[in-house]
Amino acid sequence: MEKAHAPFSVSIETLDHWEKRNRRNNFFELVYIIEGKGEQCVNYNQIPYGEGSVFLLPASDCHTYTITEKTTFLFIRFTATYFSSDEDCVIDFGKWFCRLNFIIGNYNRLPGELVSNPTDKRHLVHLLQLLMTETERNDPHTRRIMQSSMVTVLELIARNIAAVMSPQALYEEKKFADILLHIQYHLLDEEMVSPQYLAEKFHISATYFSEYFKRNAHETYQEFILRSKLKLAEAKALYTDIPFKEIAYDLGFTDSSHLNKMMKRFYNKGMSAIRKSAIAAPLV
Repeated sequence: MEKAHAPFSVSIETLDHWEKRNRRNNFFELVYIIEGKGEQCVNYNQIPYGEGSVFLLPASDCHTYTITEKTTFLFIRFTATYFSSDEDCVIDFGKWFCRLNFIIGNYNRLPGELVSNPTDKRHLVHLLQLLMTETERNDPHTRRIMQSSMVTVLELIARNIAAVMSPQALYEEKKFADILLHIQYHLLDEEMVSPQYLAEKFHISATYFSEYFKRNAHETYQEFILRSKLKLAEAKALYTDIPFKEIAYDLGFTDSSHLNKMMKRFYNKGMSAIRKSAIAAPLV
């Protein structure tokens, strides 16, 4: 069963063995184990899976499943443009895109459970079950229900990734850890990550903010923002097929040449080399 809501698709497959699939450049693939047992292998790391397991996989990761008990998989595949071209969409696309970028930039892509919090896991499973039901129903309300459900799914994922990141463990002052998390959430919203906004939101003197930030981060605010954007640019080069000029525009660089120059300065290789390393990965 598969019904596409381009660039979004939901499919359910029951397998007793895993076969190589020819797919690439799906932005993400969310995998939910409806029933069955086995092992997931991502980049040669193996971890057991069972009923209720949830995983998140970028398209370029090399992954397979060793199925020990016939398994029913739910695959949800979506791209960054799922909401952007829908004039009838009531979702705040800007907030969706911020959460998506947060996940792209910070998800460690290691094998294992995606959502560790038990309550969040129950919520996530209910939402995935709702998506399955709506895929079957497919009436005039389906698209909006699925869109709003996916927004909530990504919020749950983002919350659990933020918990794993645990910036507070790296900094003595909780306020500063909260500032960094806020920046990561809203990296591409210039107003919400401006020094003036941050100083007011976190009750820091505007004239003291730059010194405060450097004292805690051991780098300037501008350097931190640049490195964060480059990290996101690297992830987009690796895990999407978005053109470099579009990535540069989205991240606030003058053009793709400017982005490439900064990438070489910090990563010692340009965007093309980064993307080629993903293209060279085997299809799964």
